[in-house]
Amino acid sequence: MKKILSATRLISFALLLIAAVTFSVSAQTETTGGISSAEADRIIQAFTSKETQFRTALNNYSFKRDALIQTIGMGGQVTGEYHRVSTFTFDDQGVRYEKIGYFPMSTMTEVSVTAEDIEDLGGINPFALEPAKIPRYNFKYVGKEKIDELNLYVFDVSPKVMPTSKKIEDRLFLGRVWVDDQDLLIVKTRGKAVPETKQNKYPIVETYREQIDGRYWFPTYSYADEELIFDSGQSVRIRMKVRYTDFAPARATLRVTEIGEDESPAVGKEAAPIEGGVLNSKALSLPQPRLSEEAKRQKQTGRITVRVIVDENGKVVSATAMNGPAVLREIAEAAAREATFAPTVQDGITVRVAGELVYDIKN
Repeated sequence: MKKILSATRLISFALLLIAAVTFSVSAQTETTGGISSAEADRIIQAFTSKETQFRTALNNYSFKRDALIQTIGMGGQVTGEYHRVSTFTFDDQGVRYEKIGYFPMSTMTEVSVTAEDIEDLGGINPFALEPAKIPRYNFKYVGKEKIDELNLYVFDVSPKVMPTSKKIEDRLFLGRVWVDDQDLLIVKTRGKAVPETKQNKYPIVETYREQIDGRYWFPTYSYADEELIFDSGQSVRIRMKVRYTDFAPARATLRVTEIGEDESPAVGKEAAPIEGGVLNSKALSLPQPRLSEEAKRQKQTGRITVRVIVDENGKVVSATAMNGPAVLREIAEAAAREATFAPTVQDGITVRVAGELVYDIKN
């Protein structure tokens, strides 16, 4: 969560990377629960290896994600809302493609949904352990627990070294995982993405998985309800509900459609852009927003995320701010339209790209 204005913070959609990895897991274990350190190490090796297999299997599925994030007031009333419904598919390399089906303007004023939040919705929140990053964790066995009819091993997970990089893709999981004692698969996680900063705070998210097609334990529900306290002493209560449904065997078609766009364009109709994620680092030129007199007078500041479409020539042809006060949205959109990019070529074809530009606006 990122704090904006006098009492704001960022809500925590990560690019999913699927990779076959060879690793050695460093585990800190105890004999709590009647198992030895050697047995705990064996279980860790098993469920982390199967996590890699599970993420590879996910490449063959499409699914729908319905993410609802709300700010909650003193009396329990909803004071703001961010709602995004999308369908996802993956290609052979684990690259995620998103079709946005419902995405109204956010009404939240106390917090801003940023690029890190979006990445967390697609990565650490539902999936926790990215296979390629498993060697960067310590695992500590804490005992056994029964949930419904499942007998579960419980492990605390923490980074060996807390990341200091500001790169979105360098975020790690801090929390706890529950592992089925028969199949040795993760069936539940509880934790959050790290690192946090003075301005960015993230809620602890609990995610449940369900068995799909009798084989794979895919995430189906994530929930958080927490009061985030910032270094200034200000606090904001966040509630998040995310449902993952409609899992079905599928493959990506290397294109992403926006709301209302035809999924099968007719001859001569312009194809929908591919999804490029956060585009700041890819810009050839990225002019910063110029404060208007009205923005200066109101002393408005904050992080604004602008949804853009870049054409085949690298020119921004559409820019829509996704959050923030109107006076900042206007200047952020104006700046985004002036950004330029190198043409994007995929499979030998120059394509349009949809993504986000993120601006930190200071008065």
